[in-house]
Amino acid sequence: MLRILYLINYAGKGGTEQYVYSLAKVFHGNRAEVFFAYNEEGPLVERMKELGIQTFRLEMKGRFDLKAAINLAVLCRKLGIDIIHTQFLREYYIALMSRLFGSGVHVVNTCHMIHTAHPADRVLNRLFHFGSSPTIAVSHAVKNVLIRQGVRPRSIEVIHNGVDVDYFAEDVPSNIRDELGIGSDSLVAVSIARFSAEKGHSFLIRSIARLMKESTVFSWRNIVFLLVGDGGTLEESKKLAEELGVSGHIVFAGYRSDVRNILKGSDIYICHSEYEALPISILEAMACGLPVITTDVGGTGEIVNEKSQCGIRVKYGDSDGMANAMKLLFEDRNLREEYGRNGLETVRKEFSLKSMAEKTWQVYTGCCGY
Repeated sequence: MLRILYLINYAGKGGTEQYVYSLAKVFHGNRAEVFFAYNEEGPLVERMKELGIQTFRLEMKGRFDLKAAINLAVLCRKLGIDIIHTQFLREYYIALMSRLFGSGVHVVNTCHMIHTAHPADRVLNRLFHFGSSPTIAVSHAVKNVLIRQGVRPRSIEVIHNGVDVDYFAEDVPSNIRDELGIGSDSLVAVSIARFSAEKGHSFLIRSIARLMKESTVFSWRNIVFLLVGDGGTLEESKKLAEELGVSGHIVFAGYRSDVRNILKGSDIYICHSEYEALPISILEAMACGLPVITTDVGGTGEIVNEKSQCGIRVKYGDSDGMANAMKLLFEDRNLREEYGRNGLETVRKEFSLKSMAEKTWQVYTGCCGY
C-alpha cells in the first residue's frame, strides 16, 4: 500500500479542503494508508480524524521555511511516506525542499487557482519544478494558466474535480425551508460560497436588485435568494442588500455543513464568482438535479456549455445578463427541469468522484514508477 501524506496550510472548509477530504476518504484503508499534516487548525482536522487518519501539526511560516522542510523530512522518514500531495505553493515548495533533507518522497501538487500569479512565481516555477513532480490542474483553464506561469506542459495532468454523485443524487427530503421559514411555494435560488471579494456577492446582490426593479412577473410567487457561507464581506453584503432594498428577498444563512440538505430544498444554483478554477459547488448542485447559472470564468465553461445544456453562463459584472438569466429560469419550469436532468447526467458521466480518484491514483503510481 502506498503511504500518502496530504499537506495543506489551512485545514479549513472550502472546496480545496473538500477535495483533499474526498481523496483521503476514497484511498485510506483501501489502496493506501493516508496521513494528514497542516499548519493552521480548521474543521478539516476533525473530519480527517473521523476517518481514522493520523493528523500532524507542521508549522509553515512561508514558502521557503527551511525549518518546516527539515521537520517535514523527519516526519516523512518516521512514517515511511511515499507521496506528499500538496495544494498550494507554500506547501509545494516546502515539500520539494524536504527532499533535500532526505524525505525520500515523491511530490504531487494540485493547482486549484485561476488568477494571475506574481511575476516571481514564473521564475520560481522553473527553478523549483522537478520533472518527477507532476502537477494536477483541475481544469484546462488552470493548465493554460500554469503554462503561462512557467510550468512545463508535459508535467501537467488535467483531472477535473469530482463529487460523490450517488450521495447527492439520492432522493432524500430537505428540511431547510421549514428551518428558515421559507414557504413551500417559494422559488429558491441558492449560492454556497465564502464571503470574500473574489466570490462576487456584491455583483449578485446588484443583479437581484436589477431583477426585482424591472420584473413584475414574480408578483404571484415569492422569490428567495439563499446565500450560504461566512467570511469577511458578509456584513458588507448585508448592508448592500439593505441599501438596494432587496434584503427582504435574501436569507443570509451563514456557514452550513448540510450542503445536500440545502441543495435539495432549492430550485436553482448560482455561482457568481470573479475567479473560479472548477467549482465543486456547481458539481454538487448538478448532482442534486439543479439548473445552474454561473459566471463565465475559469473552468466553468468546461461544465456548463452547449454540450451539457445544464445552465446559463453570464459575464462577470454584467448585472443585466445575470438578471435576465435568473428571470428566464424563474419563469420557465420546463427549462429548469431540463437543465436539471442534463446536469445530473453530465456530472455522472464526466465529474464523478470515482473518475477523479482513479485518475489521481494513476498519477500517484506513475510518479512512483509502479
